[in-house]
Amino acid sequence: MAIIAAQHVISAQGGEFSAYLGAFLHDLSVDYWPAYTIASGTIGKSVLTRKLPVDANPRMIASQATTSFVDDFYHRIHIRPAALALGNVVSTQTSVVKVWNAWFVPQTLTGISGTDDGVTAVGSGSLPMLFGALQEKIWHVSVTPDGPAVLDMRLTWDFSGVPSPSLPITGNRIIAWTLTPDWADGVTERLAWLTDIQTSPSGAEQRRAIRLSPRRTFEARMLATRRERALLDLTLYGWGARIFAVPVWHDQQWLKVDLALGVQTIRCDTTHRDFRERGLALLLGDNAFIYETVEVVGLTAVALTLARPTMQAWPAGSRLFPVRNAQLVQQPIPKRQTDQTWSLEVAFRLTEACDWPEIFPALLYRTVPVLEALPDESDELTAGYQRLVQELDNSAGMVHVTDTAQRAFVVQSYRWLLHGRADQAAFRSLLYALRGRQKIVWLPTHADDLRLVATVTPDATTIDIEYVGYTRFAKGQPGRRDIRLSLSDGTVLYRRIVSATEISNDVERLVIDAPLGRLTHPMDVARISYMVLCRLDQDDIELLHETDSDGVAKVQTVFRGIREDS
Repeated sequence: MAIIAAQHVISAQGGEFSAYLGAFLHDLSVDYWPAYTIASGTIGKSVLTRKLPVDANPRMIASQATTSFVDDFYHRIHIRPAALALGNVVSTQTSVVKVWNAWFVPQTLTGISGTDDGVTAVGSGSLPMLFGALQEKIWHVSVTPDGPAVLDMRLTWDFSGVPSPSLPITGNRIIAWTLTPDWADGVTERLAWLTDIQTSPSGAEQRRAIRLSPRRTFEARMLATRRERALLDLTLYGWGARIFAVPVWHDQQWLKVDLALGVQTIRCDTTHRDFRERGLALLLGDNAFIYETVEVVGLTAVALTLARPTMQAWPAGSRLFPVRNAQLVQQPIPKRQTDQTWSLEVAFRLTEACDWPEIFPALLYRTVPVLEALPDESDELTAGYQRLVQELDNSAGMVHVTDTAQRAFVVQSYRWLLHGRADQAAFRSLLYALRGRQKIVWLPTHADDLRLVATVTPDATTIDIEYVGYTRFAKGQPGRRDIRLSLSDGTVLYRRIVSATEISNDVERLVIDAPLGRLTHPMDVARISYMVLCRLDQDDIELLHETDSDGVAKVQTVFRGIREDS
């Protein structure tokens, strides 16, 4: 009988009793098995031989590798961030740079090239450095104010056998001007607009503003002694043609509380001061050598938020300034007082746009704002007249003169004495709204031009004035037909004169466009002044800051009448 190798297999029941099978199944029995013989034996043993790996019998197949999404991200070296745009570098700026080996095999960094003066890259470990597959490492890239004025370079991580990635770094190195002015002469700020004016022979004008914002200049007298004189000498020698971070001196303030090391918020008053987001501020100690320039990323009325923590502690009483970037207009000429003392005049022209809210006076007369502010008359103010006169002179006969516009254009000087930051901010908004010589306002003469001699009833449209020759010389003339009536109780009325007649040698009668609306006696009128539709007659405005912006500033301007009121 043949011997068959077999293996005993356990049934699904596994030798256990199943409650799901009927009990009758266990009662079944088989009594018709055929005759059989039970035999047993030992299965022959054999030695197992390991045949791996199995030969695949390879053959060459022509093929081409195709791209996939994995090739867009892997098989290269990544640098984050992709570029460093530092803007103005006024102090050491340190940035975290991550270098990631996106290869599936290790790569070797052999060096870092392209470093410039004042640029360093510090990582963990020494070169050459092994990057494991998909490994990332961190470097700290620092840029100091020392080095070329314009920063435009690439920092390259050199890897062996694979393309080396580069980090573009751009910026401008700026040194803070930490010398403060001699306030005996104040600080002069100049705002310079540019207006293109085309004038017809009739006097009509077409005015076009050329600059979106004015050029801004600071002029001040400096007095430097001892170490500060030496610092000034070397600064002008080595950096005289470059850009400085110049404090806005008249916007200075003093810290009211101590400022700790490593904070990113400065408690201060920013209202009506030249602080701005993404701008700079300067903390200044007792001398020009103790300072810190910080970058402002946010501000409220009571605080500045800084881009980086402060690098030193500042006691209460330290000075805080807004900062603007500027260049010297011309190289200053120091005057030697002694071997240790210099005095010099410096003029800085700002290299960035200086925007400010444009706000006209709220009061309108005939849809044009009225400049109601009284001038400062502590010194003499001038008033004159311009005419568009053409002369024909053949050098033989009489000179023939033609007034092409047939009218005079009033030229009137105006002086402001501004007290405090609110007044100065409002005046600056007016200047920005006027845009140099482009925009117009109604300008009262603020003089006692006409004098009421008879009572005016509420519904009357005529007023009797003291004879001054109005009917003969100015009847209906633009610039002398609109009047401002200032009453003793503070009420101000604006009216237009539509006609005039001479009643006697002492009285003239004026017809106005609307009743005064109240019973008005001569004693009720403080002053009647002419109103002239004017523009500024200058694009350059100078503000003399005799103290900081909490104090006094003086301004003098000239206005000129225009023809648009006809």
